[in-house]
Amino acid sequence: MNTSLPSSAATSDPHRDPKVVFDVRPIPGRVKHAQIFQRWLDLPLNGFFVLLNDHDPVPLRYQFEREFPQAFTWEYLERGPEEFRVKITKLRHAIAPETMPRGCGTGSHGADPNRDPRVVFDVRPIPGRVKHAQIFQRWLDLPVGKFFVLLNDHDPVPLRYQFEHEFPEAFSWEYLEQGPEEFRVKITKLKAVHAPETTPQGCGSSAPAPAVRTVAADVQEIDVRGLEPPEPLVRVLDALEALPAGQKLRAHTDREPCHLFGEAKQRGFNTDCTQQPDGSWITVLTRA
Repeated sequence: MNTSLPSSAATSDPHRDPKVVFDVRPIPGRVKHAQIFQRWLDLPLNGFFVLLNDHDPVPLRYQFEREFPQAFTWEYLERGPEEFRVKITKLRHAIAPETMPRGCGTGSHGADPNRDPRVVFDVRPIPGRVKHAQIFQRWLDLPVGKFFVLLNDHDPVPLRYQFEHEFPEAFSWEYLEQGPEEFRVKITKLKAVHAPETTPQGCGSSAPAPAVRTVAADVQEIDVRGLEPPEPLVRVLDALEALPAGQKLRAHTDREPCHLFGEAKQRGFNTDCTQQPDGSWITVLTRA
């Protein structure tokens, strides 16, 4: 992956930056290699990602050597016993084969190319604290005119707000499926852009996230006052994703969080919003 974005957290090891780590452990075996190859094909020249797997991916290396000789480097950063990390770099441009290498999915993907595992980016297993950073990096790595299909378990509208803020007129956003269990969005790169000096807030930026603190036995609180839209919405939704069972979330915002109500309902939360004497708003979110 492109390494021009700063790490989302101070670390001495850039190879553990969540923006460059591609954790393939939760990906089903039948589509795992297809997604890895597509991720590599989407890289810019000299870009890289760090493959994280639970076993030595040496069969994948053999496939790379057969399909893309001298076009990549393969560097082990960690070799077990529980985790294997491999830095895979793109040394020269390569053309995707008409069919993916055997064992990596086939060249036939049914009547719907938008369900091809090489283009589907399933973000459901990615932790919320790094999810947006990985999505933005995947998009930045795309060549102009290319796309991926984002697969999520809820409507990623906060992500769209961030795209519109950071990359206006540089992308298209097309819903292919809108729930109730799966949301699929085709995100296309329309023009070349430069990576921002800092990642969009809420997407793994170097700025610290507002702390979620426990204020009662069953209540957590997040204060997002002072942040510019869409940041308050993104932060509150991230906090909802991480909210333990049996807990309520109290969100303190500068404005009435109108966009939050529908998003919370979609995720199974009721909202109770009250304006405060100083003009700010407190919204209590409770599981329905």
